Amino acid sequence: MLYQIQNKFRDEPRPRAGLIRAREFVMKDLYSFDMDWEGLDTSYSKMMQAYKNICERCGFPTVMIEADSGAIGGKESHEFVMVTDSGEDEIIHCTCGYAANAEKAELNKGKVEGGQPLPIEEVSTPGAFSIEEVSGFFNIPANATLKAVFYIADGKLVFVVIRGDLEVNEVKLQNELKCIELRMATEDEVIEAGIVAGAASPVGISGFKVIADDSITSGSNFVAGANKPETHLKNVNYPRDFKVDIMTDIARAHAGDSCPKCGGKLQSSHGIEVGHIFKLGTFYSEKQNAFFIDRDGHSKPIIMGCYGIGPSRLLAAAVEQNHDEKGIIWPLAIAPYQVYLCPLYLEDPEVASTASRLCDTLTAYGLEVLLDDRDESPGVKFNDADLLGIPIRVTVSPRNLEKNSTEVKKRSEKEPHLVLLDETVDRLIEMVRGEGPV
Repeated sequence: MLYQIQNKFRDEPRPRAGLIRAREFVMKDLYSFDMDWEGLDTSYSKMMQAYKNICERCGFPTVMIEADSGAIGGKESHEFVMVTDSGEDEIIHCTCGYAANAEKAELNKGKVEGGQPLPIEEVSTPGAFSIEEVSGFFNIPANATLKAVFYIADGKLVFVVIRGDLEVNEVKLQNELKCIELRMATEDEVIEAGIVAGAASPVGISGFKVIADDSITSGSNFVAGANKPETHLKNVNYPRDFKVDIMTDIARAHAGDSCPKCGGKLQSSHGIEVGHIFKLGTFYSEKQNAFFIDRDGHSKPIIMGCYGIGPSRLLAAAVEQNHDEKGIIWPLAIAPYQVYLCPLYLEDPEVASTASRLCDTLTAYGLEVLLDDRDESPGVKFNDADLLGIPIRVTVSPRNLEKNSTEVKKRSEKEPHLVLLDETVDRLIEMVRGEGPV
């Protein structure tokens, strides 16, 4: 069951250069309330298709990507994104069809050949602090090392372990820790906690929550810190040598990494997010005691979905996709007017009366017409018409009327066409309603 559309407003941060955005972001929200998960799946599929249709009619291609649900929460979510270099959202995708935003994207971490677990060996590593320096010292690849990263989560130090060739995805980490504030710990905070910077290791450490990326299970005999200055350990193996509190995926995917679906190379693009849909499930209904009585008389929480699309983002995406060096080329479905009626030399009574009659007739048929009755030169009016980007320009001039015609031009085309005056209205109706040729 789909229910209730409302407006929401919030201030947006400054936009990236080249990206058209409004500081006041208008969001159209819709919610669904169902009795079971199957009903939610149906509602979710309907809204997914509706958003695809909206984007298509707005004149730009979109990709639907897996997304992080963020503060809204829920079981899963998808974003609708138009790929463009000026977009501020990073999309990780593959030719196989896998696509996700950078906050959610996964990668195939592969296996690290380490052989049978060997006894731990302590090695002095003078001058080796970074992963690059350590891997160079041991003459091993970065993926044969374990990296320690420290964060402050809601005021508490957290010890993060990840394979040396990977980076921590802080959004994934924050979601897993369920913390409100997350930041990297400063060097002073690490030292104050008694940790040896540049040689830290989960081996023998205590007093901290340890969260590990599942990449540490991808091999054996890793090199890790020894918790002693300029000293490292060879042949570190999980779970033999250390324990963790949370084991999960907290790695950030990058272009060039292996696709989690097909093993191919991931690619990176930028895009404009125009819509976001969420399977909330019972995340809010249980908190708000929003229950219903089912057919058997049992009280159950409502299964919710949430669907948001940004009209201002739609405009930005449409303009980004539909423009040229002269200005905007509005798609018909969202154009401020469908027809730009351009009479030239209005001092000519026949031009004025023909333009007025055409405007009244087209409006009576339901077309949206902008009549430019300014006393300006043809060049000014034509330039303004291109800048405004109204899909169809109709020119009425003494020269055209001598041929008993008007001049009709699509904004997306370079050349105009003469259309007989008696056929102009029918031709314009066909173009607007059926997007037919001139």
